[in-house]
Amino acid sequence: MAKITLKNIRHVYRGNVEAVRGVTLEIPDGLPIALLGPSGCGKTTLMKIIAGLLTPTEGRVYFDDNDVTAVPPHLRNVGMVFQFPVAYSMSVFDNIAFPLRCAGYPTNEIRKRVMEVAEMIGLKHLLDADGMKLPPAERQKVALARALARENLNVLILDEPLTNIPPEERVRLRILLKKIQSSLMVTSIFVTHDQTEAFTFAKKVAVMKDGRIVQFADMKTLFERPANTFVGFFVGSPGMNILDCTLEEGRLNFGPFSIQISSEMSKHLERYGKRFKLGIRPENLEVSKSEMKDAIQFKCTFRELSGSALILTLRKDNIDIAARTFDPTIRENDYVWVRFPVDKVRIYDESGEKLIL
Repeated sequence: MAKITLKNIRHVYRGNVEAVRGVTLEIPDGLPIALLGPSGCGKTTLMKIIAGLLTPTEGRVYFDDNDVTAVPPHLRNVGMVFQFPVAYSMSVFDNIAFPLRCAGYPTNEIRKRVMEVAEMIGLKHLLDADGMKLPPAERQKVALARALARENLNVLILDEPLTNIPPEERVRLRILLKKIQSSLMVTSIFVTHDQTEAFTFAKKVAVMKDGRIVQFADMKTLFERPANTFVGFFVGSPGMNILDCTLEEGRLNFGPFSIQISSEMSKHLERYGKRFKLGIRPENLEVSKSEMKDAIQFKCTFRELSGSALILTLRKDNIDIAARTFDPTIRENDYVWVRFPVDKVRIYDESGEKLIL
């Protein structure tokens, strides 16, 4: 295991395509983290730089206090599992043993280690099977076992490992990954665009956008205090409502309606100008068919089931918001009252890049 430190990492591909832009990140020894972001945000490039598959255009990579920027992949002691399950046309035993043989382990140690890893991952009954002929979920287990075969891994990297696994097997494999990480306490990086996978596996998540890490925090912080409106909208299902507003005489004005804020909040915001963006999560909006104090009337234009809850699309003139409710009596075209609890709103600057309150 190792502490992974990235310092001012920048990577530019041929054609002057800047994939990673000045990333600095420290991953404590033994911590499972996730790199979360949309396609093209730079997370796979960053993963390859950590693994040694790419040398950054600028910046340094450290394992503990050792500069490994120029160290080739096979000397970094990194385990990797890819999006497409990779199992070679040989027995499962030989698949797991492959990196050990390449590293020159003695035969008796190879057998001992293969049996230990196969037991841990649940592959002992398949050790004689042809790895390539197994179904996707089992092939991915083989790939995971091979990645974990060498002892004292510095880091385990999982690049979208569940994407091509059938849905009925995905949950079981997700649980297995979590169990193994908790047992081994190996520094782990889960690369994904799926926030459910990220938050199931990781204790902290680095959210990426346009080649930068825009926030690195635990799930509670990402939900309750997203650093900018991108994180607010990207994290959550549905994401945070983001509304443009202006500060006018102690109220936040959205055009068709306004909400009262405290004098302390108003004074604090005045230092940043008059125009802001307000963020509030759908589950934090208070919705009722009965009139409430300080509530605004909206029309329900669409509703959909989300487990036992309802996700409502509510409209007031030209403004749409999403709200989560457990009231099954609310129907499309109904008018409802909506209250914005001031302690649940987040205020950002006009650009949406800076959290103010």
